Amino acid sequence: MKVQHKIYFLAAALMALASWIIAIYYWDKLPQVIPIHFGISGQADDWANKSIFYVFLIPFLQTLILGMFIFLYYKPQYSDIPTTMWLTTLDKKHREHAFELIRIMLVGMSLWLGVLFTYLTYAMNYSSVKSDAGLSTPIMFSIIGLMMVWLVFWTVKVYRATKEALGSVRK
Repeated sequence: MKVQHKIYFLAAALMALASWIIAIYYWDKLPQVIPIHFGISGQADDWANKSIFYVFLIPFLQTLILGMFIFLYYKPQYSDIPTTMWLTTLDKKHREHAFELIRIMLVGMSLWLGVLFTYLTYAMNYSSVKSDAGLSTPIMFSIIGLMMVWLVFWTVKVYRATKEALGSVRK
């Protein structure tokens, strides 16, 4: 793994740790009924009794997804990108180039999801304590929008690399 990628994964892991710390910090401060869903306006629109499941679900999913991304970093042929399995049949140069692009995409997505999940953990817990608070719609749309731009950009790069590799194999 490249040093730069290790640093990015470490940053994503620190965000996951921050989510766990936030959830633990707010545990004793939360009321018996907490919001579990927020509408497009950012205001809570569904509630449930406080439970370990609801309070720690987001940090758990964040940690699980980070672990999956680290696995896919080492085994990019298993990522859910069309044509990655056939890349294993290409010559080493083209295959490694496409896999490196997939790895960059995975590292970036781990960071974007870390930001999203950490924000969600904080905002949901904070809004449970401060009933007039909620999720910020501009922040949510910004994070998700930028994450989607990142994903589309790198998916197109991988597609072009695989198309180029296929063209050179046919020659």
